[in-house]
This record gives sequence, C-alpha cells and structure tokens, in this order.
Amino acid sequence: MMKQIIVFFSLLLYVSAFCQINTEEIKKKVLENPKTYYYDYLEIFKMEPAKLTQQELNQMYYGSRFIESEYQMRDYNQDYEKIWKLAKLGMSKNKALKIVEDAQTKYNKNPLLKGVALELSYIYKALGNKEKSDLYYLQNDLIDQTIENSGTGKSEDSPICVIRAGDMISKISSLPRASKPSDFKQKMTDLADGSILTTYSVGDSKIYIKLVGGF
Repeated sequence: MMKQIIVFFSLLLYVSAFCQINTEEIKKKVLENPKTYYYDYLEIFKMEPAKLTQQELNQMYYGSRFIESEYQMRDYNQDYEKIWKLAKLGMSKNKALKIVEDAQTKYNKNPLLKGVALELSYIYKALGNKEKSDLYYLQNDLIDQTIENSGTGKSEDSPICVIRAGDMISKISSLPRASKPSDFKQKMTDLADGSILTTYSVGDSKIYIKLVGGF
C-alpha cells in the first residue's frame, strides 16, 4: 500500500512540473494591462529573477510575444559578428572589455531574447564580475526552465511552447535519427488562439511543439 502511495505522488509531482500554457489568457492579460502582466514582472526578472513564480515567468515570457520589442532576432543576427560571436565561455578580458557596453545596451532592450543573457554572463565572467555573471546565468536558466516546463511535448494537449520559430527546430533532438529524409515528417496546424502547433515525427516517435502567437 505504501509503495502505491509513493508511486502515486511521484506521478503527481511529475505531471505538476509541467504547466499548461493558456495562450489566450496570457495574451488577454498582457494586452489589457501590460504594466502589471509584463513590465512589472520584467523588472523583477532583471534584478531578482528568483522571486518570480513559474506562473509569473510563464506570463512574462510568453506574454513578451505580444509586446513590441526594441531588439529582435534579426537585430541579434546583425550584431552577431561584432558582439555575440565573441561572447564565449573562456573569452579573454580584453575582448570582454571591447563589447560589454554594446552587449549591455542590447540586453537592456530585450532581456528575454534567448541566448543574450547567457552571453552577457560570459562577458561579465571574463571581467571578473561574479555577481552580474551569476545573475544573467540564472536569467538564462529560468528561460530554459520555463520552456521545458511548458509541456511534455508528447501530445497535442501538452506541447512544448516556444516564442521563436528557431526554437522549434532545436527541440526535435529527442526524435530518433531518420535513416532517410523522407522518414522525417512535420504537420502544422493553425490554432484558434493564433498559435501554430507543429507535429514532428520519425516513424512512430512524435514531438509536439507550439509556436505561441504564430509566425
């Protein structure tokens, strides 16, 4: 009996680790009251990210999809060669000094752009600023956790939720390797909330990924 109880609670904890993302509710809140449901959370995230609950992280991160950003992936790509390509773990202090001001300015425009916080962490690590390096590393980790906790990816009812098309491709590594290109299939479905649900499959193995807000 005790063994059955332990198994039950283990399953309960596993299921509760994943938070269903209600895109319609998140969109409604952030559009009706962006200060409360986005900007206030973002300020906490920038200074003391560990204070945010998973629900608040969900609202902030997925809500950002419906907020116009000053710094988007196309801007990141334009800056890649002169800033972000240099921001690597183990980079020299001299290189860090050359790019830290520009990198910080870009981060300030969009702290949630995936990868930016991690690369800023590497820059401050090279400069010997452990406090800032740890802060930005934690921010990046919380973004990763928010995506991972958004769903199991094993069914249409529990897809992994992302806000960038590029993140959809990065999440299919759990599928077995296709022996030939035709074995890899994908099916895209437009959802009522404006999001896109994509099913990737190789044989009987499938993974479901939801692009919040669509393309």
